[in-house]
Amino acid sequence: MNTKKTWSEWLWDFWCIVSIIGIWPRFIEPQLLGVSKLTLPIANLPSSLSGLTILQFSDLHWNNLFSKRLEKKLINKIKRLKPDIIVFTGDWICRSKIEKKEQLKFFLNQLQAPLGCFTIFGNHDYDRFVTINEKGDYDVEYPSSSSNIGKGFGRLLSSIRLTGKVTDAAKSTLIHAELCELLKETPFQMLDNETITISHKNKQLNICGLGEYSLGRFDPEKAFRKYNKAYPGVILSHHPDTIEILKKYPGDLILVGHTHGGQVNLPFFWSKFTQLENKKYKRGLKIVDKKWAYINRGIGSVIHFRWFATPELTLMTLKQG
Repeated sequence: MNTKKTWSEWLWDFWCIVSIIGIWPRFIEPQLLGVSKLTLPIANLPSSLSGLTILQFSDLHWNNLFSKRLEKKLINKIKRLKPDIIVFTGDWICRSKIEKKEQLKFFLNQLQAPLGCFTIFGNHDYDRFVTINEKGDYDVEYPSSSSNIGKGFGRLLSSIRLTGKVTDAAKSTLIHAELCELLKETPFQMLDNETITISHKNKQLNICGLGEYSLGRFDPEKAFRKYNKAYPGVILSHHPDTIEILKKYPGDLILVGHTHGGQVNLPFFWSKFTQLENKKYKRGLKIVDKKWAYINRGIGSVIHFRWFATPELTLMTLKQG
């Protein structure tokens, strides 16, 4: 497997260095790792669950060029934080390709939490990559000679309006069997439109994981069938545009990713990189009909370029509301 950069990536690196202003977003900020710590009051939280900690990370976008330095930072920081629960909110890989498979497995096996590690899939994690087509519909990305850099510049020049529609090709995309098998050899339990309950100090907590919205696999009716409303709940959903839908369902804390926090947080640019139907859900903590929602900035990206969107771990401490 080729682990070398393409000519377009070398050219992109050269431009970033020569331009000077490109040094920070290309070579420095993507290697940083921030930790956002939140204390969140939960209305129906039992006293024995007060102080429970949940660590969220998202959008790893693991590939051949994933930084070894960033990998070590992730392992060390997560171990130091000692969360009770770890959750991942989608996009383990890039464009449906598993690269450096054994190294990814090694990385995931370094992450442990006493009450469990849970994951959902994002739009990069199924057997075909789903993105936005020229009509603004969610669709399978078909083979192209363009590099990731070329596709990135193409998006900057586009003026596509999202329709929220999912094509038949996107709907027919299947679960990524190889990625599922890999996760079975790690501490991470996959949740695909389902709810489980975990026990701690004789009390329960719902963990609900949704399928990917842009593939038409988001099915809350199925996901909440086993949700016990007597207990508080944490909801995992990759795409922020599901937050408005999830207002109608149970749960106290909705955790999502997908946007990379805007990735290039400059006027005009961020909306081109992270296209949303509801742009208020770009990043950070929101209150949505008495629920908490958090949009994590993620760790990696397909194009290694971040401006005012430092990679992020989020550590949430639950307390009685």
